[in-house]
Amino acid sequence: MGSIRDGHRERLRKQFLSGELSSQTEEALLELLLTYAIPQKDVQPLSKLLIDRFGNIDAILTAGIQDLCKVSGIKESSAILIHLINTIRTKYPLSPVTTKSFRQAPVARQAELIPRYDHKEVRPAKPKARKRSGVFGKAILKEAIEILPKLPDTDSIAEIRQFLVSNLHFSAEQTRQRNASYITQRMFPNGKADQALRLFARKYEGLQELRDVCFYRFCKAEPVMIDVISEVIIPAIGIGKIKRRRIHDYLSERFPESKSIADCTKAIVDALSAGAIVHADRTQLSFAYREISPRSFAFVLHSEFPEPGMHDLAKLEQNRHIVAMLWNPTRILPTLYELRNLELISKISEIDNVRQFTTKWRLEEAVARITS
Repeated sequence: MGSIRDGHRERLRKQFLSGELSSQTEEALLELLLTYAIPQKDVQPLSKLLIDRFGNIDAILTAGIQDLCKVSGIKESSAILIHLINTIRTKYPLSPVTTKSFRQAPVARQAELIPRYDHKEVRPAKPKARKRSGVFGKAILKEAIEILPKLPDTDSIAEIRQFLVSNLHFSAEQTRQRNASYITQRMFPNGKADQALRLFARKYEGLQELRDVCFYRFCKAEPVMIDVISEVIIPAIGIGKIKRRRIHDYLSERFPESKSIADCTKAIVDALSAGAIVHADRTQLSFAYREISPRSFAFVLHSEFPEPGMHDLAKLEQNRHIVAMLWNPTRILPTLYELRNLELISKISEIDNVRQFTTKWRLEEAVARITS
């Protein structure tokens, strides 16, 4: 058994050193790291368990030692090694100089290229959400919409995730951990449980406004949703329905090597249904352009145009994330005037060929006024 395990570890190292793509996945990198902390154990299951628990490798590296030690199989020495990696990468960020550029530089300049550290305290970087651009297997949007109004009043993703693990209705803890990661990554993509969404969720619990906003953030996190709506649903808006199979066929053409097309089809339909964007039965989806709620429209508007100032109205009307909401395009401008009347934006200008609107709040400030 020892020789088999040692052979596997040696293959991991050789694959990493040769730059093989299979060695660059989050799970493979974490497994290799754990081999240096845990010498006498198969650490591949532990690598999977950590990713299921925390969501991605950034969240693992930035987790506290005590949180890491709560995972079965992780002892203090392993937790310290993981935490040490994050401390090094944040306290002493890598210099952009490369070995090649160093060797090619004149000798007189080589000393200048060596990074110098002033040992000033550097705050740890916030964990970045994993970039999503392909298929996904679970929506968990209905559950997110139901539980968001009940979240504790904290901007700590770790505390939010722990609350979700404790309160999601799934029986298996590993399932709760995995789905808690889905919710935090999609609803709070910047690694912070922003107050804007938490306030909005409490104000509009059980209402379409909250479904709109959660669906918007879901689409931001899963770009294939935007593509399906733009290329499959909107072209059929005049008919008002499509077969479920049409989404499956689109994904098969888009991702011919994926083995998760059926799961992704179901997840997309689940998300569309949870957001009340479509009505779905076993064989088809029915839909039409929807009425616009000024409150959810304001949330999305200030998310897409975050800086107060003057903006091109055409960019609003053509914005892919706003188009994907299936809001009636003929009601965009009238709703914008409603926001002006509510003093959520400053003005709208339609003079000759100049069509602009001016915002005056950032998202948090706008939501504070919406929910007051």
